[in-house]
Amino acid sequence: MMSRVVGAVQRRLLALMIICYLLAAVAPRPGEAMRAMALGSGSPVKVPMVLLAVMLSTAGLGVRIRDLRTVAGRPLRLASGVAMNALLPVVLLPVAAMCLRAWPDAAEVECLAVGLLLVLAMPIAGGAASWGQNAGGNVPLVVAMVVGSTLLSPVTVPWGLTVSAALVGPGGARSLDDTARLDGLAGTAGAGAFALALIVLPSLAGILGRAILGERRAARIAPVIKLANIVNILLLCYLNASGALGQALSPPDLDFLALAVGVAGAVCCLSFLVGRWMSRWTRCDTPDGISLTFATGMNNTSAAAVLATSWFAHRPQVLVPILAYSLLQKLAASLFGTRPPSPTVAPVVSPPAPS
Repeated sequence: MMSRVVGAVQRRLLALMIICYLLAAVAPRPGEAMRAMALGSGSPVKVPMVLLAVMLSTAGLGVRIRDLRTVAGRPLRLASGVAMNALLPVVLLPVAAMCLRAWPDAAEVECLAVGLLLVLAMPIAGGAASWGQNAGGNVPLVVAMVVGSTLLSPVTVPWGLTVSAALVGPGGARSLDDTARLDGLAGTAGAGAFALALIVLPSLAGILGRAILGERRAARIAPVIKLANIVNILLLCYLNASGALGQALSPPDLDFLALAVGVAGAVCCLSFLVGRWMSRWTRCDTPDGISLTFATGMNNTSAAAVLATSWFAHRPQVLVPILAYSLLQKLAASLFGTRPPSPTVAPVVSPPAPS
């Protein structure tokens, strides 16, 4: 019974996320209050950070050590997916920045550039494993890519922020007038510490928890964990959207919203196309190609949103492209899940939305 409920909710996850966004636009005050709550007086740990850590620890419960061992003999394929994901901000953000130079509002361009930079710098989303599995991919490979990207995030995230900010800053595409805040975020007390504390450690805790529980116990509690994780994801969506959408819609800034959705959608599709091109260039077989496509195309947007609310609370419009990317990423995953990575592969069935 529980498995059926979880399956039904998963299939409607995208619609439920849209409802959370609409609720955040109409009634943002409860979300703003919860987002500002700390675990203790003067504590820097906020509720969204806790929800993100819980989400990643439950995702870690789905990782089996034996899946990681099966890809140990193919390190080049694994390294190509992790490296391509880490290079995404350097490859795609300057292209987007050059296209945005004609936009008349420089402040809006900065918000878009920062939001996309935060998304592209994040590690591979755990949902890539679910989408890859439903599309017929090599599940152990994509799981290993997710874990590898997560473990390296304290290094790759600050590096991506630093290099990309230099490429689109005053000395590059000039989409950013000042990169001081991004440089501070890339420092030792910024993105690196954030990735270690809220991405790496919770994920490792989940993986270790599954090893302690054993496969039978983990399988028994899996439906309950999945349902709790879906509720956690939806609450995090509402909290991240509270305030940002309200300010973007009051008064309605339809031009900026349309631009954010268009640019986020274009960058999202380009990231999937880069993964598909990599799968063809490296001559992957069908399952490996699907895994590489999803690993390259999907980033942890929840982590990007939490980081944005922590460092760019004074500019809530930075969250708008991140929220748009989060929805469009799932639409793109469903689209690319119906097409093969090479002309010789038969089409696979479009997957339902994963948790």
